[in-house]
Amino acid sequence: MQQLRRNVSTAFICYMFLNSYIKQDLTALYFLFLDSYGTKIPSKVLGDRLASYKHYFTLHGSLRPFGTSALVASYDPETKQHSLQMVEPSGVAYTYYGCAAGKGRQPARTELEKLDVHKPETSIDVREGVKQLARIIHLLHEEGKDKPFELEMSWVCEESNWEHKGVPRDYIKEAVEWAKKDIEEEEEFESDEDEE
Repeated sequence: MQQLRRNVSTAFICYMFLNSYIKQDLTALYFLFLDSYGTKIPSKVLGDRLASYKHYFTLHGSLRPFGTSALVASYDPETKQHSLQMVEPSGVAYTYYGCAAGKGRQPARTELEKLDVHKPETSIDVREGVKQLARIIHLLHEEGKDKPFELEMSWVCEESNWEHKGVPRDYIKEAVEWAKKDIEEEEEFESDEDEE
């Protein structure tokens, strides 16, 4: 996860050298828009420009396609709207309430859909979101097959003054403890049902 501007962050599922290359081009796009129009680039336009850029590399035989997924999370202070976009390797951009990319993306997307955050009556706050994301990641991590990991999160929300910042370590620690406990309780409940 990298900060492009104060209220725009990006994440790329790729090798580090591609990550820095795309970030440089995104920064250039950001400032080109600022110079041309005299205002910051809206979130939707940034995602669309990145999608067009990646699509261009996919079309031409002399250029190597990136083959990466990119997540762009942002907050537009003028419209007071936040957005999360995922740009596919083919150069298609979609807007999401929550999405996953990389290894294990399909079961993670299924778990995210269960949260049902797109409806106002079932939406969750960012602290609950941190807990739920920790639960999803730990639920899908297979101890025997997957490497050990350290959970890192960042957010663009009211709590961070609508700037891209890392989630405080104590929140993450608390969320991981809650997630592990919730998973254990769920597994115990399922084993009790199987015995009956």
